[in-house]
Amino acid sequence: MPEYLKLLLARYPTFGDDAIIIVNIGSKINRFPRRDDHTDVCINQCRVAWEWLNSIHCLIAYDYCLGAASLCRNLFELVAGTVFLIENPNKLQDFIDYGKMVAYEIVEATAQSVSGISMVGVNVPEARYLQAFRTKADYDNVKKHFGKDKWHGKSIKLLVQAVGMEALYGSFYKEASAITHGDAYITLGYKQGRWQFSKDVRSWNHYGDVAIDFSFASMGTLYHRAVHKLKLPFVPDIQAVMGRLMQKGLLKLPEKT
Repeated sequence: MPEYLKLLLARYPTFGDDAIIIVNIGSKINRFPRRDDHTDVCINQCRVAWEWLNSIHCLIAYDYCLGAASLCRNLFELVAGTVFLIENPNKLQDFIDYGKMVAYEIVEATAQSVSGISMVGVNVPEARYLQAFRTKADYDNVKKHFGKDKWHGKSIKLLVQAVGMEALYGSFYKEASAITHGDAYITLGYKQGRWQFSKDVRSWNHYGDVAIDFSFASMGTLYHRAVHKLKLPFVPDIQAVMGRLMQKGLLKLPEKT
């Protein structure tokens, strides 16, 4: 068992119940064999989400709870985008093309930023390499296709609405975004009748509890859509996840009418 998990279990004894359930289904999805392009890409996104989840847990274990809360925002956006891709197979090519566009822009920006500078470990792309990369990525056509939009063509708010994740968006996501952006909110508090910069590391510890629950709920949402929409053979496993979320009060069944 990794050292950070030992620390996490010591600090949050009930975390073990969450961990057993999420590791059980996560390990199965991570090992799911190749099937078709759409499923394979979605499963790969689940693997990326798994990496974010473990990174969040690692930060919490070492008491970097503010950083864990910030990473929850990354996880949430990844989950929302992946759920949208799961439910919209026709967007697969846009998802791939957008990745190619970003890959080229990063290489081009790197070449421009380090041009004429000798940096150890950094290879400056030659002009002919850049042109070949631009052609292979079909950059000009792809850039024209997307314009300023993301591959899904939506703002984060509209993306969240499209996949039914408004509850998480309207609560912790906004707080996590403030943390990520370095807003005054992180240190600003109202005490003794006035606003003052009174928050510090002593008041950030509670983000560990919040990040554990938020990341668990996010992964549960991702796995639930993946299992049912992609027809993965893990129904009992996702039922266990949903049951645990309901037990913790993180998921409510819709009221009967």
